[in-house]
Amino acid sequence: MPSLKKLSIESFRNLRTALIEPGEAINLIVGVNGSGKTSLLESISVLAHGRSFRTHKYRRLINHDGSQFTIFGLVQDEDEQPFEHRMGVVRSSNGKFAIKIDGLPVHTSAELAQRLPLLVLNANSFQLLEGASRYRRQFFDWLVFHVKHDYKNCWKAYSKCIKHRNSLLRSGKIASSEIAPWNREIAQVAEGLEQMRSEVFTPFKQAFHSALADFVFSDGGQSVDIQYVSGWKEGANYLEQLEQSEEKDLRLGYTSIGSHRSDLKINAGKSPAVELLSRGQQKSVIVSMFLAEASVFHQLTEKRPVFLLDDLPSELDLSNLKVIGNAIQALESQVFVTAIDSRAITECWNGPVLDDLKMFHVKHGEIHDFT
Repeated sequence: MPSLKKLSIESFRNLRTALIEPGEAINLIVGVNGSGKTSLLESISVLAHGRSFRTHKYRRLINHDGSQFTIFGLVQDEDEQPFEHRMGVVRSSNGKFAIKIDGLPVHTSAELAQRLPLLVLNANSFQLLEGASRYRRQFFDWLVFHVKHDYKNCWKAYSKCIKHRNSLLRSGKIASSEIAPWNREIAQVAEGLEQMRSEVFTPFKQAFHSALADFVFSDGGQSVDIQYVSGWKEGANYLEQLEQSEEKDLRLGYTSIGSHRSDLKINAGKSPAVELLSRGQQKSVIVSMFLAEASVFHQLTEKRPVFLLDDLPSELDLSNLKVIGNAIQALESQVFVTAIDSRAITECWNGPVLDDLKMFHVKHGEIHDFT
C-alpha cells in the first residue's frame, strides 16, 4: 500500500524546519492549539495535492522568515516498481511553483495524487452536508479519478468544451450553427463521464450504508440515504436538453446543465440530512462517506489511501470513535491524526494497533518523536 516514509518541511506556516519518519499504521500528532499540528497535516496535503485544504492564498503558507516553502516526501508502495518515489513541492512568495517526482519536473498535481492517494477529514468536511454541490462533486470525483483511468482525460476534454461554449455564450447573440458542434461534443464526453460515475457510485452507496450501520445512531438515523444525480433531468436526452437551454444559457452567460452540475443528495427520510441530524450524527454520516470511499478505492485498486484526520474526537462520543477506529484498523491504512490529549485518540484502538503507534509532539512549531 502507498505510505509516506519520510517527510521534510522547510518554512511552511510556523514549521521552520522539520524531518519526521512516520510509521506505517497510526501516527498520532499531539499538541496544544496553535502549536502546528494542523500545519503538519496541511503540509502532507500540499505534498499529495499541490494545494492546501485551508487556503488558496499560497503566501500564507510561507513562514514569515522565509521566501519560499519546500516540502519533500519519500513515498513507498510495495505493489509498484519502482516501489519508492521521491516527491517535492516548492512554492515561492513571487508565485513560482515547482513539482518534482524522482528528480524530474512534472506539470500537474494529478501525478502527485496518483503517487500518494490521500483522504482529508477535518472541520471543512461538514461542507459535504452544508455546502454547495461542488464540495460533494469534488469528494466523489476523487474516487472516480483513482479507479477509472480514463476519467482524468475525459474530464479535461469536457472542461475544455464547456469553456469554449461559455466563451461563445458570453460573446452575445450567436447563431445556433456556431454552438451546435460544441453541444454535440459536450454531450458525447458527458455520457462517458456519467457512465464512469454511475459505475463507481453503485459500490460506493453499498459501502456507505455498510459503514453507517455500525454507528450508534439515534432514532431515524438509519433512514439516511445517498443518491447520485447528474447535472440534467434524469431519463432525458442530454443533447436535446442542452439545445433547449441555449436561450437561457445566453442570458446567463454560461452552461447551466451538465456533468459539472452533478451532485450527491444526502437525505434523512425525505429531508436534507443537514436539516434533521444533530452535529454528531452529521459527522457520523460524513465519516461513513470517507470510509466508503476508502473501502471502494481498496476494492477496485487493491490499494489503500492515506488518511489525514484533524480533530477527530470533536462531536463524537467514545462508542462512535471506536467504530471509526475499528473501521480504519480493518482498512490497514496509514493514518495521521491530531489531538490535544493523546488519550482521546488512543482509546479508539486496541492493543495490537497501539503497539505500532508512533507519536509526535508539536510545540512552538517544532516536532519531536515521542514514540
